[in-house]
Amino acid sequence: MLNYVQILSTPTADTPGACLLLHFDNRRYLFGHLAEGTQRLMVQRKLSANKLEHIFLSGNIDWHSTGGLLGMILTIADVHAGAKAAMAEANQKRKEQGKAEKKKNANSGGSDGLFDALYIHGGKNLTHMLAAARRFVFRKGLPLRPHEIGTESTAASRKNSRKNGSAPDWQDDNIQVWNVPIVPAPAVAERSDGSPLAKRRRLSGEEEDTHMTSQGEAVAGSAADEEADQKVRESVVKEMFDSTWRLDALITTNLHDVQLPAKIFVRDEKTGHIQKYNGPMPDKDKDCPNIKVLVREPWPSTKISRLPKTTPSTTSMCYIAKSHPRRGKFMAAEAKRLGVAPVDFKKLTNGESVTLANGKVVTPGMVLEPNIPGHGFAIIDLRYQSLIDAFLGRPEWENADIMQGIEAMYWIFDHDVHKDKRIAAFMQRHSSIKHVVLSGQISPNHLALESPSSQIIKMHTIDGSRFPLPVFSNEAAALPETLSSGGVEAQVGRPGATIQFAPRVVVQDDKIVPPMDTLAPIQELASDPEILTLAKAAKEKVADPTWVKRIEELEKDMPNRDAEIVTLGTGSALPSKYRNVSATLIRVPGYGSYLLDCGENTLGQLRRVFGHSGADEILKDLKAIYISHLHADHHLGTASILRRRSELVEGSVAVIATSAFHGWLDEYREVEALGKIDSVYLGNGNGSTPGRQAYPSCPSNGWDLEKEVGLKSVEAVYVDHCHSATAVVLTWPTGLKIAYSGDCRPSPPFARLGKGAHLMIHECTFDDDLQGDALAKKHSTMSEALDIGRQMQARRILLTHFSQRYPKIPVISEESQNQNQAVDRSVLFAFDYMRVKLGEFKHAEAYLPALRRLYAEEEGRQS
Repeated sequence: MLNYVQILSTPTADTPGACLLLHFDNRRYLFGHLAEGTQRLMVQRKLSANKLEHIFLSGNIDWHSTGGLLGMILTIADVHAGAKAAMAEANQKRKEQGKAEKKKNANSGGSDGLFDALYIHGGKNLTHMLAAARRFVFRKGLPLRPHEIGTESTAASRKNSRKNGSAPDWQDDNIQVWNVPIVPAPAVAERSDGSPLAKRRRLSGEEEDTHMTSQGEAVAGSAADEEADQKVRESVVKEMFDSTWRLDALITTNLHDVQLPAKIFVRDEKTGHIQKYNGPMPDKDKDCPNIKVLVREPWPSTKISRLPKTTPSTTSMCYIAKSHPRRGKFMAAEAKRLGVAPVDFKKLTNGESVTLANGKVVTPGMVLEPNIPGHGFAIIDLRYQSLIDAFLGRPEWENADIMQGIEAMYWIFDHDVHKDKRIAAFMQRHSSIKHVVLSGQISPNHLALESPSSQIIKMHTIDGSRFPLPVFSNEAAALPETLSSGGVEAQVGRPGATIQFAPRVVVQDDKIVPPMDTLAPIQELASDPEILTLAKAAKEKVADPTWVKRIEELEKDMPNRDAEIVTLGTGSALPSKYRNVSATLIRVPGYGSYLLDCGENTLGQLRRVFGHSGADEILKDLKAIYISHLHADHHLGTASILRRRSELVEGSVAVIATSAFHGWLDEYREVEALGKIDSVYLGNGNGSTPGRQAYPSCPSNGWDLEKEVGLKSVEAVYVDHCHSATAVVLTWPTGLKIAYSGDCRPSPPFARLGKGAHLMIHECTFDDDLQGDALAKKHSTMSEALDIGRQMQARRILLTHFSQRYPKIPVISEESQNQNQAVDRSVLFAFDYMRVKLGEFKHAEAYLPALRRLYAEEEGRQS
């Protein structure tokens, strides 16, 4: 069986975490960080998640190491559901043909898309992090099994037990895994923001003192309390992924007992048919009839309104993984010499002894060469100096049985840990092992996602003002001399670098992914001279002084023409090769920066557009984040944005969202500190029916929207997409008005709320010929989005959130174009990394013919 370990990702803007792929023919494993961007990288590398059953998370449980986990789980669950549906359909056909049902292949390792469960291994707070996502993650039929590793592995018993001194903590038929939790001394145990771990508040609201364990973790109350709390979290996770709940199941209850928001139904007394209830709603201040009604049974996991409290963990999880020893070669000649008949050879290879006719016993050890030891690697996650002493004190490194066959150690460093001389001394003691460094401080910030990078280079060639080149570097920072001399030859890890363990050990540097050839896209572009001809014509048009003067005259009444819109993610549902998920940055000089939705790896997209230092400046200036709804593709980048901002400034940032998102954020903030947040709740005491307005509530008395956020008003309306989905209209003191929809069907109330907007940003998931899909999935087509813009009388329209097939540019009808010109309305289509100022929409519009030609060429190349 082919067995190897390969570097899947090194730290870059696109892939902030380091991740290893362990391959066997029947199963795959991931070790390291499941960071934001990992799933998108797998799409880019054409790596399927079909055989992925086990994920081993290194480091402590925080968003840096787990930011891409939830999105990955949703994708695997959807693959699994599709495979189950396909098998059910195939078996139905077999049944009709009188054939036996086809069963899941138990030895396929999930290659058929079906497997028993998805196992996730990690340290403290793994289960809490998963359970906190219950408000927006729900998948039936894929059992998820979180394996939360304690701070005490079997290392303690290894010191005192000869029999089990080398026993692994976990194993399957392919590998053995030793958990190596690195626990800092109690004196340095602290929150990720530096504050001491002292107290936590339990479900009851009572405050309890915590005590520090010998491993330095904070524990509240008794061990029995902790166990009970953990069982609550585990039950929530089980219901999130392995529930028998049905959407159409209705339960009977009293109208007085219904908790809003909920859809209420009644049964018609005459016909017996179920119909929507439209009478008085239950409310403490109003009378409503005491009648029996029907409501949907809520998702079981959401019945827990608040998880038990937890505290951040300082333990960093590391692992040693290697394959099982293989049986030595059978020596047939020796077996014959000893008198064994060929018919008994199989017994010996199966480990059985054979008794000859003369009574002599031949044992397997007499005819088998010595076992071939297993081969593997260690992954060491040391992101803080405080972990080094505890790491050096672990007994595994001096255990010859465990370390036998370890070919490589992969080191994840941060905060200058790689410069510590103790690390160099350790590597010197283990100089026979290959040492590979994976660090954001050292690894080159190469373009890990070649497909979108290729597109932006081509678009930059067409319109350099709106499409800046991505910021990257192919040069690794130099390793300190201590790691490259004195018997130590550590290497900087590179994506694709592979060590094969079986059938024989081979270092395969030929599999390294080379740096992207950034000249190739320009050469491809040159193959169609018509594109460059159209681009040249657009450039000449926008440089014409007469044309420029006319545009300035048209827009003289438009405030903040220098406001910039940066489309960081323009795709729908899940990250793809060409489009990341939803995120739009608005920069208004003199007021600040604002994020409208914040999908996975928004921080990485910012860094790719502006560079690390430029992204930091924007985060320092970030005043508010608005989240339109709770679907994962619209908010899974929020935690990393908040965490990085908290490292740069002490001031608060406003988060504008409905209560469900704030509920998730509050529970997750117990896992790691995210800085100061002003929670602006959008709500309506009468429910979230589409069309009703959702009003913002101030975080505290005296909190001033204009002073704190730079906005004159925030107005929102519920829209038809999912529960509590909203669209928003932001107005600045200058009069600048921007209307934004996340995901929704066309909403006339939104159009009325945004009347006269200078800019409308609207989802445009489907082409007009996919009207049925738009209705079924509660999205909008291009024509529907444009119609809302006309109703709103929006001066500028930006269409985004396109279906994740190849990103073509829809064609606007000639009639629509004429209508837009008659009322000074411009329409643009969003692309990842695009930067356009409000006063340059007309300029950008001039380049659309060249861009449309480009994408026509690209689609032809893809087909």
